[in-house]
Amino acid sequence: MFFVGIFGIESKERKIKDLSNILCKACNREEAGQLIKTYNYFHFFFIPIFKWNESYYVLCSKCGTVYEISKEKGKIIERGEGENLTYWDLRETSKDNSIKVCKYCNHQVEDRFLYCPYCGNRLE
Repeated sequence: MFFVGIFGIESKERKIKDLSNILCKACNREEAGQLIKTYNYFHFFFIPIFKWNESYYVLCSKCGTVYEISKEKGKIIERGEGENLTYWDLRETSKDNSIKVCKYCNHQVEDRFLYCPYCGNRLE
């Protein structure tokens, strides 16, 4: 977060929607998931003025694998015009095992942590 007086720049992660029947490549079966949107924004007196760098991700509820989806597909789902994600829509993020996703609060946490620093629950 960058903050100077009455304005600043921040990053935000927001859960958009619960999804059903996504084909998780790691679980190799249909599972429930969550659509998550991340973006940066400029604010004035904590009122967002404009956003940039929007990205959409799908988080598998079973194993915690994070998949990136296209911005266009994410906007369609966010507007409620469709929920169909195919196997080819899901692009697995990096294979870097140094990052975990807490299944309780969905924050990314370094692999060295045993407990989530955001919610305090034990990481699996």
